Amino acid sequence: MAILRALLVLAYPLLVYAALRRTSPRVVALVALALLAGRALLAGRGALLGYARAWAAPAAGLALVFAATALWNDRTSLLVAPALGSFALLAAFGRSLRAGRESIVEAIARVQLGVLGPEDSRYCRRVTAIWCAFFLANGLAALGLAVFGSIEAWALYTGLLSYLGIAALYAGEFVYRQWRFRRYLGAPTDFVFRRLFPPRAE
Repeated sequence: MAILRALLVLAYPLLVYAALRRTSPRVVALVALALLAGRALLAGRGALLGYARAWAAPAAGLALVFAATALWNDRTSLLVAPALGSFALLAAFGRSLRAGRESIVEAIARVQLGVLGPEDSRYCRRVTAIWCAFFLANGLAALGLAVFGSIEAWALYTGLLSYLGIAALYAGEFVYRQWRFRRYLGAPTDFVFRRLFPPRAE
């Protein structure tokens, strides 16, 4: 079920684009609201409480987007949703950069590596800041296309190009990290990077 939810989130721009070519924004929004409500009603009490804790803010944001679309029958609200998602990620990553807090990238690295040194922590904070810059630029681009661009350009960017941007940033940082730290702990890619970037002599 979690995988299905993730796929639906990723496919949101293309699903909206396809639906708007066939029916009105109000109908799309009402169907989406019905699906959200049905998901909540079909969940058991325990699952519903867990779902509420984990997904309350995103679900509430989507519900507001769909409600506004249903009320005004304007597709703009539907198109703004990916930008709001990018800004939400910006807020989450940005909050983790506050003084005295562990950055999101640092928290992920600690799960993988255990104890982190000062250099590791500084690097993780810089990477978190880079992701903040990406989410800001991505959100502004998606917002601009939602308000001023064609729906085709919006669907292309939010449904494909933004994901390629995420993949490129992640891959570039991953390769740079292997070159910089040359720390091989048994990952499937170690046999490649160990040859490209041999461990430095102690």
